[in-house]
Parts: sequence; structure tokens; C-alpha cells
Amino acid sequence: MTLRARLLLLTFAMVAIVAVTLILVNLDSLARASLDAAVANSEMGSRQIQSVIMRRLSSAQSGGVNFEETRDMWNRMVAADHDLTALLEQTMVQSGSIVEINIANQTGVILASSNPGRRGSVLIPRVSLQELRESGPARRMAGILRGSADYETVVPLGIPGHDQVLMRIQTLISPVLLRAATYPALINLGLTSGIALGLAFLLAWWSANVALRPLARIGHLIDDIVSGDAMPVLLPQKPEVTEGARELAVVESKLTVLGERFRDAQLDAFELRTNLEGALEKLDAGSRRQVEEQIAIAKRLTAINSLTGRVAHEIKNPLNSIALRLEILRGHIEDELPEAAPEIAVLAEEVTRLDRVVRTFLDFNRPVELSFEDTDMGHMISGLQEFLGPEAKQRHISCVVQLPAEPLIVRADATLLRQAFLNIALNAIEAMPNGGELRFQVTREANTCVVRFIDNGPGIPKEHQEKIFQLYYTTKVRGSGIGLAMSFRAMQIHSGTIQVKSEVGQGTEFTIQLPLSSAR
Repeated sequence: MTLRARLLLLTFAMVAIVAVTLILVNLDSLARASLDAAVANSEMGSRQIQSVIMRRLSSAQSGGVNFEETRDMWNRMVAADHDLTALLEQTMVQSGSIVEINIANQTGVILASSNPGRRGSVLIPRVSLQELRESGPARRMAGILRGSADYETVVPLGIPGHDQVLMRIQTLISPVLLRAATYPALINLGLTSGIALGLAFLLAWWSANVALRPLARIGHLIDDIVSGDAMPVLLPQKPEVTEGARELAVVESKLTVLGERFRDAQLDAFELRTNLEGALEKLDAGSRRQVEEQIAIAKRLTAINSLTGRVAHEIKNPLNSIALRLEILRGHIEDELPEAAPEIAVLAEEVTRLDRVVRTFLDFNRPVELSFEDTDMGHMISGLQEFLGPEAKQRHISCVVQLPAEPLIVRADATLLRQAFLNIALNAIEAMPNGGELRFQVTREANTCVVRFIDNGPGIPKEHQEKIFQLYYTTKVRGSGIGLAMSFRAMQIHSGTIQVKSEVGQGTEFTIQLPLSSAR
């Protein structure tokens, strides 16, 4: 995903989150307002019916002998009052959300209803509309938009001065009617939200273009630097740069200067290359080969040591600072908190260990002074076998040397190459603590000299073979992980290769290929 697309997506997402949040808040407010209106409407209708009933039954209350007779008389009067049934139907029709009004006695039998078919049946309890209104935003919206069962509002009816309820007035509110009353507001809210999100997208697109315009100029500028084209002056006498883009303008200015220096360096390099090519043409074949050899070595060493200086500054300096502050901390708390001394000592040892690792890394990557000369590989391997003979004999290891009939001459730094071979041979000897055989082979294949170190030790597992040439990687308890890495580095310097072939229980074979002096 491009930077423009990411910035556009991020800006749009931020605006969309705000818009969606406002939409949800408005939806909740709409649902709450709709439920408030429904609750108020149903309670007002129920109270009106309650008032009418109480007026009609007030005269009958005095004629009752006891509570039970009064209750039965009320039940008969409500069930026989046709005007009350008409009032229930009229109240339901005038309301926008009430679908049914029922009056039930103490046992739950419906005495009067706006729905004539409900008389005599048992009153069915429903979810309270008040409970729905007091629930959470998600449940409120679900109750209105997806609810199917009716909600109720219940008003009790009893004799004044008595706690017992003689009747209940149940008002049923339909969620379908609630939805019908809410849909127009929902449609308006959806249209407004869609327009807001569309404007948010346009705003995000415009903001991304404005923000990335200086970066686009910088991108073209870098392309011009890479291609070596002439660089225009990016900052005029009166730059039209806003305060927020001033930092990018400074970057553009510095890139302009960098481009000019880069072009100058390219011209200098082209001139130097031309002079070198002219000088090489005047040399004889042997001298030209030596010069080309030194140039190739210099390129390889430059690539190997490119990060050395940065590692020294970025790692060694903080380590030195940590070590100094640990000593200061030790002096401050040694008397007041003696139990902390062992912990500080552990930290100091770890800092020292890290410093040693860094120094080893720097030593590994430090440029070496090379002295190349024609070297007989057979003679070097014979000397190596003689040098390792006493230690191999002590470990009950026999060394076998197979040399070619003719000398194989390699242009090499003898000291560096001998150390690389010694590291490989010592690893093979250490891999055979119970004795075995170490075979040295020197052969010629085409224009290369091939040196093999073959042992019959335990072998190297496949998962370790690709890592054994990495710096600090080792499977030995007291190993440093440096020897084979240095051998690999030496092969790179000599334009050679090193490979390992091993099977667990079958031994290990290191194969080194170096170009012969005559093939260079």
C-alpha cells in the first residue's frame, strides 16, 4: 500500500470514527425519545381510564359490606360496562403506538378489553416498556428495530385505603408501531450520515494530496539524484512554503546540495576510472593482473567493514556509560544497601561481557593487512598436518594426507589462509574425542584448487549446517563461534568458497575451492 493510500485511509478512518460515534449517539437519543413518548402516552391513557373507573365505582364502594363483596361488585360492574369498552377502544385509536388495552381482575382474568375477543381470557404478562427504556443503548435499539413481542405498561387499581390490588390496567405497545414512528427520523439520520462520510472522504483525499505534495517533489528530486540529471533550484528567493511544511523545504534544500555533490563525485569517479583504465592498458599482463586483484580485494573488504565504525559508536559508547554509572551507583548504595552489591556485580559482569563481545566483533571486521604471494597448497597442508600431529596422536586420531602429483599454486595471504585451515582442522579434531581419522585432500578441478577436510566424527545435524559459519554461533559448551566465521571470511577475501556436507553418525566433510594462480 502506497503512502498516499495509507494517509488517505488513516484520515478517512479518523473522521469516520468520529462520524459513526455521533451517529450511534444520535440513534440512542432517538430511541430514548421514542420510548419516552410511548411510555408517557401509555401511562397517560392508563391514568385516564383509571380515573373514569374510579368515578364510576365510587358510589358502589359505600354499598359494599366487606372487601370481598366490594371486589365482586367491582368485577361485575366493569364486566357489564359497555361504555368502558368503548372508552378503551377510543383511547387505543387516538394513540399512535397502543395496540390493546386490557382490564383484568385480581386473578388475572380480563374483564374488559379494547379487543372484544380477549374478554374472559387470562392476562399474559409482557416485558415492561419502562424496563426497555431503562436498559442499555444496544438493547433499546434492538427492542425497537428487531422486537416482535408487544411491551406493556401496567397501572394498578384498588380501593383507597387498602393495599390490595383489585384490578390491573394493561396497555400493550407494539414495536411495529414504534418502528413506523421512528423510521422517518432514521432515514433522515442515514442520509445525513452518508453525506457526512462522503464529505469526510473528500476531505481525507484533499488532505492527503496537500500533505504529500512536498514529499512527491522530494521523491522526484531523489530520482534525479539517482539518475544523475541536472537538479533545479527548489527554493526560490521567496519560497511559498507554509509553516507546517518548512521542515520538508529544508530537506529539499539539503537534497539539492547533496545532488550537486553526488554529480561532482560521479564526474570525479568517471575521470578516475578513465585514468585507471588508461594506466592499466599501459601495464603488462602480470602487473595488470596484480592491480585488478588488489582492486577486487579492496571492494570485498570495503563491503565487509562498512558497518564497523557505526557499531563502535552506537554500542561501545553506551556500554562505557553504563559501566561508569554502575560504579557511581555502587559507591552511593554500598554502605546504605549492602544486599544490593551482588546484583550490581552481576550487572557489571554482564556489561563487561557485552563489551568483550563488541570488541571481538570489531576485531573480526577490522581491516587486515594482506600480503599476497604464490602459495603451494600441498606444501601448506603438509605443514598443517605436521603441526597438528602431536595433538591428534594424543587424541588417538590418525591424520591422512592425499596430495596431487603436481604443485597447485594459489595467490593467497599464506598466514590468513593457514589460520582458516587450522580452524577447520581443530574443529574436526575436537569433534572426535574418542579417536578417529582426519583426512586432508588436495586436488585440482578445472581452474580451481579443492581442499577437503574429512572426519568420521558424529556429524552435524542438518538444522545446524546452515548456521555454523555465522559469527558467535556454536554448539560447543566452551566454543566462541568465531573460528568458522573467520574461515568463511578468509575464503571471501580469497575469492573462494567453503561448503560443508555432513550426516549424523557418518562424519563431516568441509570442501574449499580457491582459484589457481594461473586462472586469475
